[in-house]
Amino acid sequence: MAFSFLNLLKPNKNTISIAEIISEIDFKGGTKYAENSNNTVYLDIEELGGFPFIKTIIIGEFSTKIKRTGCTLSFIFENDSLVLSSDNNDVESNQIKNTPAYYTEIDFELTEEESAKISSEQVLEIQYTFKDKMLAFTPIPTQIQ
Repeated sequence: MAFSFLNLLKPNKNTISIAEIISEIDFKGGTKYAENSNNTVYLDIEELGGFPFIKTIIIGEFSTKIKRTGCTLSFIFENDSLVLSSDNNDVESNQIKNTPAYYTEIDFELTEEESAKISSEQVLEIQYTFKDKMLAFTPIPTQIQ
């Protein structure tokens, strides 16, 4: 049997799409909150030392490495919007082992009033704004815990 470089250059037919990978992930570290075509957001309102904050995780094709500027998270309501700043100015994605998917964890500062607004009003869209990118997500029917 002869060795051929042509076989190395052919695309692998067994590659799985990001959407298939995301659908197979059973992430227990948060509540599935929103999604777009190639990413899923897990979002929970938590409390630390009596102060609320939002813990979010983006799983999918999105990848970034940001230093010193952080990002914002916007909640779009029917007649209003709410913009939150990230808790940390450094945001970095980590690749999920043996996949082309990434995991990006970002926490956001939150007040009691903002927490109540997010929990009580219908969110039409959420948007992450990074230095040079904006990611929009459509909420899925769920309860934030």
